[in-house]
Amino acid sequence: MIKKLFLLCLIFGPYTSIQAQSFNPTTEIGVQFGGSYYIGDLNDDHFSLTQPAIGIAYRKNLDRRFTLKGSVWAGEIRGNDKINNVDTAKINRNLHFKSPMYEVSGQIEFNFLEYETGNWRFPFSPFVFTGVSFFHFNPQARRYDTQNPFDRDGEGTSNPWTELQPLGTEGQNIVPGKEPYMLSQISIPLGVGFKLSLGENVNMMLEYGIRKTFTDYLDDVSGTYVSPFDLYGYDSDQTTVELSDQSLSLQDYIQDGGDIKDWDQNTGRNRGNENTWTDWYSFAGLTLSFKIVKTPKVCQY
Repeated sequence: MIKKLFLLCLIFGPYTSIQAQSFNPTTEIGVQFGGSYYIGDLNDDHFSLTQPAIGIAYRKNLDRRFTLKGSVWAGEIRGNDKINNVDTAKINRNLHFKSPMYEVSGQIEFNFLEYETGNWRFPFSPFVFTGVSFFHFNPQARRYDTQNPFDRDGEGTSNPWTELQPLGTEGQNIVPGKEPYMLSQISIPLGVGFKLSLGENVNMMLEYGIRKTFTDYLDDVSGTYVSPFDLYGYDSDQTTVELSDQSLSLQDYIQDGGDIKDWDQNTGRNRGNENTWTDWYSFAGLTLSFKIVKTPKVCQY
């Protein structure tokens, strides 16, 4: 019997040793530095108007291939028809906006190569990720400065930034069946990255992720112009009227003393492109991640 046990130890001993050296699940916490931008009616070029962003991430490395990640990002997105030098219709539309962008996300990463922080045998890997995100936004714009004919983009310092969603610039408060859009929604993150071990407990990651949303109103622009006379009845100080239609043709008409009865020249025309796509937003950047080292338990005899 003893000889049989000894023989089994000789056979399975090396295998047990190898298994003992296999991957142990680890956790990490990281700091993210990068940028954010959006793609939609007021910007169709990737990385255009990118704004600074920062975040934190918590990772649970299940094995050398799969990682569960929870992250929080904070940034800003912007769009402006003034930067468009090709589409004359957008140039004339003359809309702009900015919005804070906050995101809480749960993701799963897949490493194309086996990877383990601190293990020189598995020091790097490209990866992809997806998951579900919950985000909050709040588009804002400035009123057109009728006292400054050169203020074509509404960026005059004399005018404060105004929250657009409560105004209903496309008739959300007056058109039957058209409800205000929600400022907190769900998105689907899709991204790629590259991770590199820098030491026993530290790694660096570069990642780019774009988010598929289910709204066309990140920029407050989607449908058609509504009649300014309808908006007048809802908006006593004309803020909604001015931020609903800032087109250059209308501003020139107003400054030239045009008859007020013709201020609805754009009513019913496309303000956005609601039938083509929904808006997207992106977070991308560098992450420094640190392995949380647990103190091993010591048996006392």
